[in-house]
Amino acid sequence: MKKKKVENTIPTPCRKNGWWIKCQLVDEILVLNVYNNKILQTRHCINTLTHEYATLVGNTWYTQKVERAIAIGLKSEGYYCYRTSSSFEKKVKERFRMSKEDEQRIKELIEIKYCSERTTAFERIDRAELEYGRIQRDIAENNRIDRVIAMMARVPAIPEGIKEWINQRELGGMDYCMKNRERNLWSCSSCGKQFAEKHIKRTDGGKARNNDMIHCPKCKKEIKLLRRKQKVEVRTHFCMVQPIDDEVAVTRHFVAVIECLPGCKKKIGIAEEIRIILFKNPGKKKCSIYYEQYTSPDWIQEGKVNYGCFDNKSNRANKKEHTGYMYDGGIEEAFRDTAYEPWTRLFTQFAAAGKKLNYNGMMIAHDDANYIGVMELLFRGRFERLLQEESEKISIWSGGYFGILRLSGSSIEDVFDIGDRQKINRIRDKNGGLEMIKWMRWSEKHHEKISDKALIWLHENKLEPNDMSWTKLRFTIEKAMNYIERQRKESYPSMSVKGVINQYEDYMNMCEKLHKDTRDEMIYRPRELKRRHAEAVMQIEQQEAQIQADEYSKKYSEAEKVLEQIKDKFEFANEEYFIKVPRKIVDIVIEGRVLHHCAGSTDRYFDRIKQHETYICFLRKVSEPEIPFYTIEVEPGGTIRQHRGEFDEEPEIEKVKPFLRTWQKEIRKRMSKEDHELAAVSKVKREENIRELKEKNNTRVLNGLMEDFMEAI
Repeated sequence: MKKKKVENTIPTPCRKNGWWIKCQLVDEILVLNVYNNKILQTRHCINTLTHEYATLVGNTWYTQKVERAIAIGLKSEGYYCYRTSSSFEKKVKERFRMSKEDEQRIKELIEIKYCSERTTAFERIDRAELEYGRIQRDIAENNRIDRVIAMMARVPAIPEGIKEWINQRELGGMDYCMKNRERNLWSCSSCGKQFAEKHIKRTDGGKARNNDMIHCPKCKKEIKLLRRKQKVEVRTHFCMVQPIDDEVAVTRHFVAVIECLPGCKKKIGIAEEIRIILFKNPGKKKCSIYYEQYTSPDWIQEGKVNYGCFDNKSNRANKKEHTGYMYDGGIEEAFRDTAYEPWTRLFTQFAAAGKKLNYNGMMIAHDDANYIGVMELLFRGRFERLLQEESEKISIWSGGYFGILRLSGSSIEDVFDIGDRQKINRIRDKNGGLEMIKWMRWSEKHHEKISDKALIWLHENKLEPNDMSWTKLRFTIEKAMNYIERQRKESYPSMSVKGVINQYEDYMNMCEKLHKDTRDEMIYRPRELKRRHAEAVMQIEQQEAQIQADEYSKKYSEAEKVLEQIKDKFEFANEEYFIKVPRKIVDIVIEGRVLHHCAGSTDRYFDRIKQHETYICFLRKVSEPEIPFYTIEVEPGGTIRQHRGEFDEEPEIEKVKPFLRTWQKEIRKRMSKEDHELAAVSKVKREENIRELKEKNNTRVLNGLMEDFMEAI
């Protein structure tokens, strides 16, 4: 695009009002000068030979198609500026106005496939630009693919002996003797040869049993006898880092499958899943990730370059990095001058020791010196399980550490947050992980010893300190374990340990609601938990009303105090009706349920009572004192905000209103100076509430309030 030449060419002037386009040719560039009321808006350019396009707006160039150039300002007018928007398309075509000579000129200059005389000038330009964009995308994608292929071609071959290396790492080089049941013969996975039962003898000459070591009668190798298994199949992962040149290195992630079948030699297949190109002397970009795009394994041969189908644009096959081994070769040279150089020494030692870790996760934390230091401490201290678990505590999204160790600790006690060195040594001796650290911290905090048996039980059932908080001061961990296991064996044989614990916690919660002495061993340690749990459920059902009342009284104690204070002032009666002030908040809840309205179903009424904004009272008939009739929301000054009967209806309202008027007058007589102040505040809050409802246009609630409203005079 000859942008400078276009800029230096004066646009063809326009003398038309409204939107109009004037065409001009600058060499092979067709320029569409877009005017509105004789004022130039944009200059859209298209190369008549290549169909390259661009738009000049003021002094700035944009790569946008013709409809965008013509649609300038439409978005601010409220149009959805998408090709699929019919209103947008219609508006653009309305603006595309020009002389018949210019339209014919465009048809002659812009040649496209599959057009006719009926194809408009706008459609010619639009299709030409769409095709040009498609071609450019194809070219860009092909260039990208060429770059990927070129980069993958630089990746070195897989080292010789890699299959035997992973065999040694995962199985220790172990081979097996298994029975070919079809032929009634035994075979060795090392040599693949078969032999009869009589040739199978233990290495010391005795009769061989399952899992005994024997010598293969054919190849003489020591192998393990498997009398029960039909095959051995192991799936594992490993990675390797390889230097490429002075610019890049590569980390390669593999899956390996080791398979032993009767009558066959051991088979080892490896497939590469991910390549991470590491940039030497990196700027902002430290690496580039390439994913193998096939979903089925592409088994590769040793000593050969695997070109595969790697791509860095997407991960359609959802390949992932895994915890695995690291090949012990080329690490130092590969990491040199990369962002991952701080890991060189430790990774070399991890690989040589055969540690199965999440190497990719650790590489993400290459700039966290504290994390690297803690990983070295765990490695030197022989905390095997903890080392493996901590290698997985780096977020692939943020790169941050999310484990429970204190990375900035100055000593091993600080790192573990455990002051007793014996407990730390115990974690190492028992090959404990993060769960054991939590329990040793708990043990130190509560000064309670935890036996090895209990630790094994806690680990097997995946129980953390939070899961055992129910023990409180009633049980030691040992006693809790014995109690739960006995209950599970006797009463809950099909339930998990966590399930039994949930039953126990549920039982204790019910005991507290029933006001039982939970310090009594007969209560907190029932001989038959299942039976006592069922009994507690029945008692809860029988006493539900009282329990509910206690819960509400506890939660809204201040509101209940207010109701007690206003009782004498607001209660009133005549021969037919009487006003009753509820004693408990639960009474309001029950009243709301019986009459099927919202009083009692929301906390806002209880908050208003607590703040002396409004009170809830009950209107009853003298002849039916226990039957709910009306619920009244009344202000401290006697103004009634709401009076609702069953289903928000108003039965006998004309008879009720005179009584309510009389009641209001009685309240006014009984009011103190403080009541007048509260009434003034309540009025302000009422007006604020009405204003909010009007702003939200909540007409239904507003109409209901207006119908019920009775101001005290």
